[in-house]
Formats: sequence, structure tokens, C-alpha cells
Amino acid sequence: MYIIREYYKLNTEPLFSVLAKDCVWLSIGNLLAFGAEAVKSWFKDGFIMPPFDLEEPEFYRIETGNEDQLMVLGEYMLYADEASKMICIEKQRATFCYRREGDEYKLYHMHVSNEYNELVGDEIFPVQVTRQTYQYVQSLLKESGRSKGCKISVKENGGISFIDCEMIEYVEAVERECVLHMVNGDRQVQTPMGEIEKDLPSHFYRLHRSYYINCHYVSRIERYKLTLVTGEELPIPKMRYMQIREDIKAILEKKNSRD
Repeated sequence: MYIIREYYKLNTEPLFSVLAKDCVWLSIGNLLAFGAEAVKSWFKDGFIMPPFDLEEPEFYRIETGNEDQLMVLGEYMLYADEASKMICIEKQRATFCYRREGDEYKLYHMHVSNEYNELVGDEIFPVQVTRQTYQYVQSLLKESGRSKGCKISVKENGGISFIDCEMIEYVEAVERECVLHMVNGDRQVQTPMGEIEKDLPSHFYRLHRSYYINCHYVSRIERYKLTLVTGEELPIPKMRYMQIREDIKAILEKKNSRD
């Protein structure tokens, strides 16, 4: 656990110290390296990924029937370190095979799948938007729901509630009512979408007949889905994909220019 935790903290020394000279490293992105020196050469220009926190580890030692052989299988979740100012969550699986060489075990085979790959291309928003969104959400959480300015009134539990718009990730229509998906939990209100949408600020966008999204919480858009910073995915109508993508991108770029 120590070796792999340090690796995702961008410290390769513990890993390099246990590599067998003839080790094989198989990873995503057609990466295949033979030998310890070949593995090390991949890091001569530094890391291409941000630091990650390794959480929810589940590792298992597999009995090989040979006391000179050691095999470990595992899976874990990676969360982009706060210092990276990115929202990124990855589930990974790994296999590590060791053999005894003298008085110690050396790593001769390692296979990691679902490794971090930086998002590129025109099907996603740029990293700058993700960083901006991360900072924005963090500021909201620190405020613990205190008003950021705009509020809407909704019918809730027989009365009227006033909701801070900036705490709303998206609004979902459910028949004649709505569910407000918020930073601090979901709230079902007895106000139809038609009434709520009239009071929403301009950075809320009608993604679908059933959804109004707060564009400040968008981290990724692709065919044919939109991903929020929470990792939740919402469908995008195929016939409107290009228009939706451009509209949301324009809203976010407008906010970035103001900031």
C-alpha cells in the first residue's frame, strides 16, 4: 500500500526501489515497458498526471503455491488531490507480481488499468473550466449555504421556502413537482418547472424537458451526456447535442471572462 500511495503522490522512489531488472509494466494507453530502466525512462520528464488521494483500497494476496512468488490483486478509488484544482475520480485495478531475489522480493510484473489520461479534443470542456468549477464548488461548501445573492421561492411542506440558486446543481421535473438537486442534499418541492424557470438566473440552462442545470457545476460534455462535478451524468438529446454544447460553453466562457 505504501508504494502505490506514494506513486499517486508523485513519488516514484519506493516503486523504483523494488523493480526487478527484467520487470514488465503493462498499462493503459498502449504503454508496455520491458526492464527497470525502460520503466524509469517514462518518468524522465516528470509525471503527466496530477497527484491523487488513494481511497477505498481492497487488496488481496493470491496464493501461488510457491513461497518464492508473491501476487497481489487490488482495486481502489483515486480522487484528484485538492492542490491539483481539478475534479477527477477514477476507479482502478492493479496486479503486482513479486519473486524472491536473495533476501527480498522484487516486482517483475505490474498491470494497471483505467489509469489517468488527460482529457483532450473538442468533445469535452477544457481543464480550465474544470478547475474554475472546482474552486466555485469549494467556495460554496465553505459558505455552508449562506446566500450568494439570487434566491427563488418554492412551495415546500405546506409553506414557502426561499432557496439560494447557487446551491442548486440542477432542477428535475417530476410530474407537477420538482426535485432540487443541491450541494447539501435533494429537496422535493411542490412547484412546477414552469414556475421555477422564470426566476432562475441566466447561467441555468434547459438541458432537457425534465432538467434545468446550473452550468457552473458542469465538468464535462460529450455525445450524448453531460457530467456534473459530482460525477452524476444527465442525458443530452441527440438532435440538440451540438447546440447544447455550444450554448453551455458560451455561458461558462462568459463567466470566466468576468472572473
